Amino acid sequence: MGWLPRGSPPRDVPVRHSTLARFAASSLSMKLASGITLCLVLAGLIVWGQRNRGAMPPPNTPTWEYRALVPEEIAVGHYKQVEWFDVQSLGLQGWELVSVTSWVIRNDEHKGKVEGMPRIVTQNYMAYYFKRPKPVER
Repeated sequence: MGWLPRGSPPRDVPVRHSTLARFAASSLSMKLASGITLCLVLAGLIVWGQRNRGAMPPPNTPTWEYRALVPEEIAVGHYKQVEWFDVQSLGLQGWELVSVTSWVIRNDEHKGKVEGMPRIVTQNYMAYYFKRPKPVER
């Protein structure tokens, strides 16, 4: 006779399963199957709910292009203010002014020195931000 694990019945003795053991095993497998089915259904609902994310916007939704007019550096530490003519010409081209902010430039590297210390100069300019609808591509 071959080797048998401890506590196992001999091979010639029929194994009897109790009704309670069968019920517990079938109840456990039913719970496991129900849990897996529930997880799959929830995963399917989540995927189905995300189907429109990342899709192109509806055809009537405008898309925008943006432009900024900021001070231009003409030399080291010297900037040119945005001309009002440039702001008006963008308006005539269909650009809408959406924001005006202060453009502060602090320049620590001026060559002029006062009592051995470099001169610190803070300059304030205006920056203008525009948007307009993108032309429709056909």
